[in-house]
Amino acid sequence: MEPTILVVKSDSMSNLDEIVALVKEAGFNPKEIVSIKKIDNACFLTPGKIAKLRHLIEGNSVKKICIYAELKPRQVTCLVKELKVDVVDKVMLILTIFQQHAGSKEALLQIEMARLRHESPLIREWIRKVKMGELPGFLSMGRYAVDVYYKHVRRRIAKINRELEELRTRRSLEREKRRSAGYIHIAIVGYTNAGKTTLFNALTNLNKPTGDEMFTTLSAKSYAVKLCGTAFVFIDTIGFIRDIPVGIIESFKAVLEEISSADMIFLVVDGSKGLERIISEIDTSAIILRDVGAI
Repeated sequence: MEPTILVVKSDSMSNLDEIVALVKEAGFNPKEIVSIKKIDNACFLTPGKIAKLRHLIEGNSVKKICIYAELKPRQVTCLVKELKVDVVDKVMLILTIFQQHAGSKEALLQIEMARLRHESPLIREWIRKVKMGELPGFLSMGRYAVDVYYKHVRRRIAKINRELEELRTRRSLEREKRRSAGYIHIAIVGYTNAGKTTLFNALTNLNKPTGDEMFTTLSAKSYAVKLCGTAFVFIDTIGFIRDIPVGIIESFKAVLEEISSADMIFLVVDGSKGLERIISEIDTSAIILRDVGAI
């Protein structure tokens, strides 16, 4: 795993086990964990924390830092300039994990859409800094090349958006067709790695991939069965995490619509965890279900 320095806000330290698990799942090995209380509007990290990170970066031969927060474009460019290393924020961290598990065209499109939407404001900031001469040679690109790349990104976002809209329309038509035939739709939801696909396999007699890693499922899987004379469609869905970034929710609308349009929701909870963790994960799941319009 690639060595990194992990930066976590103090109010998220109670959730450190989950954060470290995500960082490791993305392929990074946190050599040091730095807790921060104050946020600097310009650079995210205060001058004192930046000085501390410089020391840790040199001492651990680190070429990348991971900040478990959503950074503004100007904060990313400021940190890159100050620390001379790559900066991975919360959104890019989660998308790195998604990329490792994407198996379908839909999942790949959703991940690319989220990544490009996240990068687009950053590219605009790069262009501004390059024109001001503050990031000379950044990304080995000149001013013209960065401009061209930004236009390419905007065109690509528009194309992916059209493709995903077609997939959403197709899903919606399929749902309505099944509903007209009398099928009851049940969405299986819950925290990442809670056992949703295991339950889905048990109910459908299928053998969809399961594993200990996070986010094994990125595209909704549905299967029709008859139980006790009633027709059901069980839907396996993407796992939840605490404070999932809005940009990721936006890009995974097609999957999340399967939850909000279901007739019934099965919330799966890993009962092997401690009571405090179970309550926290149920609360997080309820918040996400509310945000996507399911409850």
